Amino acid sequence: MEIKTLVGVDNKVILNAFNDSFSDYFVPLKLTKKQLISKMLADKTDLNLSVGVFEKKKLIAFILHGFDIINNEKIVYNGGTGVIPEKRGFGLTKQMYLFILPILIEKRINKLILEVITKNTQAIKSYKKSGFKMRRELFCYKGEIEPLKTNNYLKIKKLERYNWKLMESFWDIYPTWQNSRKAIGKSNHNNISLGAYIEDKLVGYIVHNPANRRVQQIAVSKNFRKERIASTLFLKLKETYGNYFSIINVDKSSKGVNDFFKKIGLENNLEQLEMELDLNKNYS
Repeated sequence: MEIKTLVGVDNKVILNAFNDSFSDYFVPLKLTKKQLISKMLADKTDLNLSVGVFEKKKLIAFILHGFDIINNEKIVYNGGTGVIPEKRGFGLTKQMYLFILPILIEKRINKLILEVITKNTQAIKSYKKSGFKMRRELFCYKGEIEPLKTNNYLKIKKLERYNWKLMESFWDIYPTWQNSRKAIGKSNHNNISLGAYIEDKLVGYIVHNPANRRVQQIAVSKNFRKERIASTLFLKLKETYGNYFSIINVDKSSKGVNDFFKKIGLENNLEQLEMELDLNKNYS
């Protein structure tokens, strides 16, 4: 058995291990090579900071880590931890962390963040033992939206560019890693972004990936709430891309956002915890 970073490992090898590991997960997941590459790009995966366990040259366990600098801090994001079914129960995840944490500390990474399904109590217990703390609770949604009333005074058109200073002023919550502005920038070629305008003033927007039917961001100006702007944006997408939508990792603390998704007919199908490991203590 050999533990090493994933530098130089072919994406096909990672794909086979990924799909095998998640074949019997709480939410079974199977990606194509194109989808895996897209995910790794959006997650800003750095194979120098990612780790795998190999047995007879076969990848049997892995952790995919993304890297970014946010608010002057070096952040690593766990975009996926997997162990193939027949190799579970041998403490491979713990061994991978024992291998990779000294590398992260050497590179002066400040924080390591991840998301874990709340039902996965064993993983949560393991992360807590490793020093991870709960950061926030997250809801995920999917389903078909119900018939909605629209705002006929709005002009809906494609966003040609992102005015993040203005758009962020609409936010009540800060997006998780996969829905962040940098993740959207990395996958912008796959996204459809629509803006809602009143007299040429942007008052709301939505970012949608038709390939996986996922809404990555939706927000409405605080001065124009309860004006059916979000409903109108959803219905505009429905005209072209169908009536099924999914949304992941919505902060539980944002009651208004969660109430809206339930009101339009989406089902809260999954709950996760966002957890964080603070590495700053290693630099004192």
